[in-house]
Parts: sequence; C-alpha cells; structure tokens
Amino acid sequence: MQMRKTLLAASALILLLATAVHAQDEESTPGAKIIERSKADALLLLPQAGSGGSDKVPLEHDEQKQTEFAIDVEGCEKLKGHVSVPVGLDKSGKYGMVLALNGSGYEGVEDLQSAARLSSGRDPLIVVGLTYASIREVEDGFSVIEPLVENDKLMEALTWLVKKAIADNPVDPDRVFLYGDSGAAADLALKLWEDDPDSFPFRGCMYDGPMFGFKVEKAPPVPTVFLVTDWDLEIFAESDFKDADPAIIANKLMARGVPCEYHTYKVNFFAGPPERPIQIHRAAINRLGGPGAEEYPPEEGRYLGAQVDADKVPFEEGSDPRINEIVLLAKNEQWKQAWKRGNAILDDKSIKSKDKRDVKSFMKDFEKYCKDELERLNKSIQSSIEHDFWPNTWHHERMKAMREAFKEESWFQKKDYATTLETLKTYGPAKRDEARRVRMLEAVKLELDGKRDEAKKIYNELVKQKTDDGGVSLWPHAAAYRLEWWRAID
Repeated sequence: MQMRKTLLAASALILLLATAVHAQDEESTPGAKIIERSKADALLLLPQAGSGGSDKVPLEHDEQKQTEFAIDVEGCEKLKGHVSVPVGLDKSGKYGMVLALNGSGYEGVEDLQSAARLSSGRDPLIVVGLTYASIREVEDGFSVIEPLVENDKLMEALTWLVKKAIADNPVDPDRVFLYGDSGAAADLALKLWEDDPDSFPFRGCMYDGPMFGFKVEKAPPVPTVFLVTDWDLEIFAESDFKDADPAIIANKLMARGVPCEYHTYKVNFFAGPPERPIQIHRAAINRLGGPGAEEYPPEEGRYLGAQVDADKVPFEEGSDPRINEIVLLAKNEQWKQAWKRGNAILDDKSIKSKDKRDVKSFMKDFEKYCKDELERLNKSIQSSIEHDFWPNTWHHERMKAMREAFKEESWFQKKDYATTLETLKTYGPAKRDEARRVRMLEAVKLELDGKRDEAKKIYNELVKQKTDDGGVSLWPHAAAYRLEWWRAID
C-alpha cells in the first residue's frame, strides 16, 4: 500500500514537472503571449461571413481633430507626425489606436483624415500617421514621389511614433492596430516582429491592395485583413504579379495558423472617398477587443420574399427640404436616423416655430405610420415563427431597424416586438442555422491547424445547403465565398 502511494506521488510529481517544463517552453517561445492571444482572436475574427461592409449603409463616423508634431529621431527632421483624436474624447478612458500608413506618404493630414473615418461613436479610435515622402515636379504634368529618409530611418521613425502615441494618449495597449497599403506598413510589421516579438505592438494588421514583396514565412502571426478591388483582381489575372495576390498570401498564412480575412469590393472612382473598405476594416477592429462589428443588411442573394406595394414607404418628397431629408432616410431604411433627424429639427431653437409647423405635422404622420407598420411586420414574422419558416427578409430587416429607432419609446416597449425578434434567434430555422455556423467554425479550426483538405470537405458540404431554409442561412454562402478565394499553396 505504501509503495502504491509512493508511486502515485512520484507520478504526480513527474506530471507536475512535465507541465512546468511545457509551460516554460511556451514562455520561452519568442512572442508566445502574442501567439496565444492571436489564437483566441481567431474566434473573434472568424469564420468570415463573406466580403464585408454594405453599399446600402452610409458610413457614420465621429468628428476628429488633427495635430501635427515633429519626429524626435536623428536624421528624421524632415518628417512630420500627425495624431487625430475624437472631439470631446473622455481622456479618463482607454481607446483603440490605429497607425495609418495609407496613401503615398506625402499627403499627411489628408491621409490621416481618411483613416480617421475608422473611428465611430461605438468604438472611438485615436489615429496616428506620418508624412515621410514629398512630391517633386519633374516637368509639366509629370511629378515623382520621393522618400524623405532611407527605409531604415523610416522604420526607426515609425517605431518612435507608435511609442510616443501610446505614451501621450489614453490608448489601450491591447488594442493597437496597423492599417495601410502594402510597403511601409508590411515592412514595419515584419521588422517589429523580427526585432522583438514579445513587444510586438499590433493586435492586428489591415492591408489594402497588392502585397508586393510580402514575406509570408516571416509575417507576424496576428489577425490579418486583406482587401482588394475588382481592378486589382484584373491585374492579378492578366499579369505576372500573382505573388502579390493577397488571396494566395492569405491562404498560406491560414495554413500556418494565422487568422486572416480576405475581402473584395467594386471601386467607383466617381463616387468620392470609398466607404466600403472603411466599413470592412472597422468591423475587424470592432471585433478585436471592441464592441463587436456593426450589423449590415444581407446581400441580395440571401433575401427571402419580394417587396410588394405594402412594403413601399408611402412618403414623397415635397417643397420642404427638411422633410425631404427625413423622407430620403426612411426610403433608404435608415429609420433611426430619420427619427433622430426629425426630432432634432423640432428641438432646434434656431428655427422659428412657424417654420417647423410642416415638419411637426409630418413627424406625427411619420410616427403613426411606423406604429402601424410595426404591427404589420410583427404579424408577418409571428406567422413565420408559427410555421417554422424563415421570415420575409424585407420585413425582418425593417423591423430590426425600427426597433433601433424606437426602442427607447414607451409605446414601443409596451408591445411584444422585441420578444418577436428575440424568438427568431432560437426557433427551428435559427437552430439549424446555428448548426451550420458550428460546422463552419469547425472547418476554420481545421484550416488553421493546417488540415486544409478536411476543411475544404466541410466547406463543400455547407455549400450544398445553400437553398435550405429558403436560402437565407448565412453560412453556406460564407463557405461558398471561402472557396472563391481558395488557392493552392504549394
């Protein structure tokens, strides 16, 4: 008996020592804590539901103020640092930070203002940037962009900039992100990981466009988001630049266990600054330690049911520009913004009472319509629940939008609308959808473990369920999208 106790004690000691050695080995691995955090972050970022953002939803962002400062690094006197901070930011809190290296390095504040659109009231961000190049006219109509310092000095300046920004601002050091084009951004990430992986500052790296010279085998193993335009795809298809194709790079990184998203979008050079890429990168930032990504309407291929006359918004534009603003928002299914705008006009003391009369009358009609519409939508969705079938997507999306608009109103709270919407998360089709999500997640985990063949089988299995439950389920579409950018990695 005593010998058995001795053997058990010895076994326990061996197990304890083995565990300690294993833990010590993990701790001694360069960047071990960063790698472990990235493994957890994979479950926040993935599975990817498709190419992100929405052309139906305008980008909302907060107001920011930009400040310029000198770079206190020897040999970098010509460079200029920039920081953009949300106006009215409560400095007692801690906020995410983005190092933005978008653009060509010479537009400075303009590039920073573009990147600052990543920030929103839901997730305020501090954004920093650097002017590190200049533009020189060679002859009429022809100019060249020239770096102000050599690349090693640029990397030194950027490292200094990140440390200064974190020290000088209310930054959450666990939510620092790198955002930009390939080139300087990817070079900086690689250098910081090679120099000191344990101190690598970025929670995630977000890149736009072709990735020339990207070193997959040396890339930091943190969540990475790639985004390309339809123009980029044509370049990859018709040139020898296939090594710069982010789809190939993302596949190779995923096989290494690095969580990646890959997005494509159509570019419109006549529509002003693009909003889709900002939506896509913001969603990743929101997921990684933030409040979670904003919800966007489904893509057209996932709508169930057709719009009928009863679904049309009955208001028309007229002679009052203020009312027209509200009508346009409603017709774009932006019910929260419409309600907020109408009430803001009525509360605006700079507008005379007589000039508000038409708006006041309109808002009464607007509220009555919304109350009646919510009753109609509620009946439609409850009927779908009763028959264990997905609801009409137009009705579901409008009811969710109206809930966001009126959830603080007492008349809304007295109704069972919120309960109806919550039921949609747990009834039959929702349970089947959850099973597909779990299966999709299983495929992602297999892929990150390097078991690509097994993962691909599951993706193909899910694609076959695309038309089940009215074709509304997200995950078969997500699996199909993953296979669209599946590339051989040999």
